[in-house]
Amino acid sequence: MKKKFVSLLMAMTMALSFSVSVYAAEQPKPATRGEIVNTLLTTADAYQTGLKKDAIIKGNGNGSLKEEQPVKKVEALVMLSRAFGELPEPVGNDLRTGTFGVQFTDVPAWAKKDIDKLTKAGVLTGKADGTLGVNDTITLAEFQTIIARVWALEGSHVNDDFYEAINKQWLNKSTIPAGEIMGGGFSELQKQNDDKITKIIDDLSGKSFAKGTKEQKLADFYATALDTEARNKQGIEPIQKYIKAIDEAKTLDELVQADLTLEKELGMSTLFQFGIMSDAKNSSANALYFTGLSTGLDKNSLVNEDAKVKKAHIQYMTKMLMLTGEKEAAAKARAEKVYEMEKSLASVSLDPHEQGDVNKYYNPYTIEKFDDMHKEVDIKQALKSMKVDTADKVIVFDVKLAQKGAELLTGANLETLKAYSKVHLLTATGGLLSDGFRDAANEFAAIYGVTGEKTDKEIAAAITTSTMSGYLEQMFIEKHFSPEAKKDVEQMVDQLIATYEKRIKALDWMSETTKAKAIKKLDTMMVKIGYPDKWDTTLDKVTIKSYGEGGSLFSNSFAVTKAYGDNKKATLHKPVDRTQWLTSVYTVNAFYNPLNNEITFPAGILQAPFYDTKAKPEANLGAIGMVIGHEISHAFDNKGSAYDESGNANNWWTDEDFKKFKQKNEELIKFYNGIEIVPGVLNDGLLTLSENVADLGGMAAALQVVSEKSNPDYKAFFESNAKLWKSTTTKEFAALLSKNDTHSANKVRVNRTVVNFQEFYDTYGIKPGDGMYVTPEDRVSIW
Repeated sequence: MKKKFVSLLMAMTMALSFSVSVYAAEQPKPATRGEIVNTLLTTADAYQTGLKKDAIIKGNGNGSLKEEQPVKKVEALVMLSRAFGELPEPVGNDLRTGTFGVQFTDVPAWAKKDIDKLTKAGVLTGKADGTLGVNDTITLAEFQTIIARVWALEGSHVNDDFYEAINKQWLNKSTIPAGEIMGGGFSELQKQNDDKITKIIDDLSGKSFAKGTKEQKLADFYATALDTEARNKQGIEPIQKYIKAIDEAKTLDELVQADLTLEKELGMSTLFQFGIMSDAKNSSANALYFTGLSTGLDKNSLVNEDAKVKKAHIQYMTKMLMLTGEKEAAAKARAEKVYEMEKSLASVSLDPHEQGDVNKYYNPYTIEKFDDMHKEVDIKQALKSMKVDTADKVIVFDVKLAQKGAELLTGANLETLKAYSKVHLLTATGGLLSDGFRDAANEFAAIYGVTGEKTDKEIAAAITTSTMSGYLEQMFIEKHFSPEAKKDVEQMVDQLIATYEKRIKALDWMSETTKAKAIKKLDTMMVKIGYPDKWDTTLDKVTIKSYGEGGSLFSNSFAVTKAYGDNKKATLHKPVDRTQWLTSVYTVNAFYNPLNNEITFPAGILQAPFYDTKAKPEANLGAIGMVIGHEISHAFDNKGSAYDESGNANNWWTDEDFKKFKQKNEELIKFYNGIEIVPGVLNDGLLTLSENVADLGGMAAALQVVSEKSNPDYKAFFESNAKLWKSTTTKEFAALLSKNDTHSANKVRVNRTVVNFQEFYDTYGIKPGDGMYVTPEDRVSIW
């Protein structure tokens, strides 16, 4: 399947671990000086022993404190500085995500010392003109946001910031490996798995094996991945004929034929993004889907035209085109045309939160109607060339995107299309070609804060791990996963499903009719633990050659890609193989697939800290137990709830129950919306709704299992959960995720979820005035 299609499929397959809602409200009033003082007396008391009012507010020297007057921003900040006293020096995650290097131009002399202290702590943000806005008013909500930054920097009280307090030691020492974008519990465990796989590969490296064996194919593939000298010597030779065909196309039809040749020989296309998966309205059969032309940047970056990202993206495309022999000026002009084309595509495409919504993505077209959409392209001939012409319909994921793409596929737009096709070919293949392409990609990644580069060996191992997973998965399981672990987790899943059923039966907002349908969905849910019952044999059909035999990293990689693509095409209109896995077994993640009504927990995640045979049961329930509950909950989130027990998009709700469900979803959107992730970057409650439903439902189910134990250790449960989500990333990438990832930021996933459970308040003595306190009437729940 094509890269974009896979990403959309995974967006629909709700995973554990990729538009801003606006609600009308009254304009908040500016805070008064007295309100600021009273707020600080409550919020800073744990950080300065014996804090008194007169230490915070000084007045004007004649005894008048003017507490009833609106406070100026500079006054509020100075009072905050006094209330919290000395602040920790930012290190680790705080240094990575705070705001530093700013020099505000409007700070009065009397406030400079305090403002400098807060600036050095990284907790202040200013205006675009370089001012702080010292004479502006400030609301209590705005002031509370700055206090929350200080709490995070301190990280010493669970009552104010649970996530930071539990993970502070790790966060302070946290690093991001060279060439990576983040670090954390998931990343650390994935690194452990990668190291184990690399050792398996290394043990085969340099040895001779019989031709056609697993060992020979793995050893020779890895050797080609490691051979940078041969790869650099080849340059763009592996794709030269495809580049030539694109460059020399004189008509739209010639460009289309060049692309279809690419698809026929390599199994990839730049102009026709099709994929095959279960028909969402008949999940037992496979159907043909069309995703439309892809873009090199996310929708938000293109539509809002982020100047820094735009410049970097155009520069990246320019450098790739230059590596094929184009002059810089011409390459840049073509890159700019591609950017404008991608912007036009992005402007009409579905928003990220819509992509997994079956009511948005399921748009069946007859072949005739789909062909008619493309005025100057013979779609029937294209489908025949790609060997998917047996399809009786095409399900269009994004109608407006498809229409815009068809509008652009014209002879009048030929030169831009040629540049677009060439750029996307280079993007898809550059990592398998000369180092110049990797250098260009690394330079582009720097805009998201990525520093350093992976070693050649790390890159070679990563490519081998990804491409040759069909063999490496088997070896990984043999060495690193026991049948006992699989059996133990299966029992945990059974326990969580049974608990979920009890919770559904106890719901006070759902009718018995809908409850029966929900329980049926639970009872028929397929569970996949550890590894598949049968291994995929696609790689058995693939010949892997060394450079000495005429092979290359490029040819070997696309031999594999084409083999999997051909296998997928052969499933069109065939019954869906429900035993097939959509992920590798060494992935550190978990999934719910609504089209199969299945939950999957690969062996890769069934290790410490997620699952530890030596840990207390409550700790395991706070980690892998919550993960299991999370994936079960995806069957009943705002997207998964549209599918029945067989995986068909089918409304099984009564009208009244669905109305109540939608209302509860609206409450969750508001509850998780607008929470600051890093200074100036907010969590989007609408984008992250499905994952927040799953987090909340998963914790509720796992916590109920804990509560049914004698003398339950809630502390072990909550702290295990908080440690599970420890994470660090760059400010730039956090901002990108906030617009594109359906998961809330990890800190939000902890702090905004635990506060909905009374056991949390009882365990830690959380009380009104604490940062973690939410009044009972404002807490949210669904399942």
